[in-house]
Amino acid sequence: MIILAIIFTFSSCTRDKNAVASIDIEVIEEEIEVVPPVVMVTYEEPVLNIFFHPLVARPEQAFRSTRYRDFFLEWYVTASEYRNFLYEMYINDWVLVDINELYEVTNIDGVKRVNYIKPLIPEGKRPMILSIDDLNYYDFVRENASVHKLVIDENNLIAGWTPGENGDELSYDLDVVTYTEVFLKQYPDFAVRGARGIIALTGYEGVLGYKTHLLNAPEYQQEKEEAMKVVKRLKELGWRFASHSWGHANMPDVPMERFTRDTNRWDAEVRPVIGDTDLFIYPFGARVEDIPERHRILRNHGFNVFFGVGLGFTTRERQTHLYMDRRNVDGNHFRTFRNRDDKVFDFDKVIDVEARSIR
Repeated sequence: MIILAIIFTFSSCTRDKNAVASIDIEVIEEEIEVVPPVVMVTYEEPVLNIFFHPLVARPEQAFRSTRYRDFFLEWYVTASEYRNFLYEMYINDWVLVDINELYEVTNIDGVKRVNYIKPLIPEGKRPMILSIDDLNYYDFVRENASVHKLVIDENNLIAGWTPGENGDELSYDLDVVTYTEVFLKQYPDFAVRGARGIIALTGYEGVLGYKTHLLNAPEYQQEKEEAMKVVKRLKELGWRFASHSWGHANMPDVPMERFTRDTNRWDAEVRPVIGDTDLFIYPFGARVEDIPERHRILRNHGFNVFFGVGLGFTTRERQTHLYMDRRNVDGNHFRTFRNRDDKVFDFDKVIDVEARSIR
């Protein structure tokens, strides 16, 4: 759009009523970009569901570990790979959507139904649900690879905290949560209506780096309160939480006594910290839909949406629940999908070859 501005300049003044003051007229043309309104459409195709584990913040340590090197190479990505991944998805028209917008639970005449809702997204975009498994910062992970916990800094931002030789170190680009926040500051249109992701937590080594599993420890109450502050801030930003079981149990195979004990313990130790949730992410992707008694127990604990592992495009709507599978992004995925046509991003632009070559 071109705006015309006309400026009048009076070159002289006179008291003679019959005199005419000369006027200079200057026309300025200025082109102003008009951003067209975003057209929102209902997305009719399957939604992509994708997940990560905590990031390898220190590849020079993780990939030199005699004990854990192969584990981190196989099931994790580096911080640089996650940064590359987000940018690749963004420039290829993927957008984050909020899991809470994709289903509704109704109870009519005593009949419960969980219904899938197709996402409303900008025209030309493709929706993606992001989740993070095991964002507990287990001891062996933080000692060898990741940041140690999430904290709130003096500016009310979520930061990764790691102890350093010269004192505590805060980072904003070495963790899925912290870098996603940084990325969305620069590219807010990547998140539809402020969507973030799902944080799936166990309980056997606390949550988010806080020792909330040590119920009888003197510092338990303080650890719990600090964790709850971080949870509150994450929820304010749009992050959702899910159960990943208490002890990362293989839910179809463990004895029933352990299955029920694990479920009860997650309710007793983790739910009070993170608040209510009806999302359940199966450890190992091992689901129990085909074991009616076990699935009924989980539903009776308030879970309505269940997530497994697969290609990441499956959504099954049942009367009593919703099931979605998710695609893991990690070293295993890089290897098995590299030459496949159904990969969703350019591996060559994401993989940190130099880091993965560390010996």
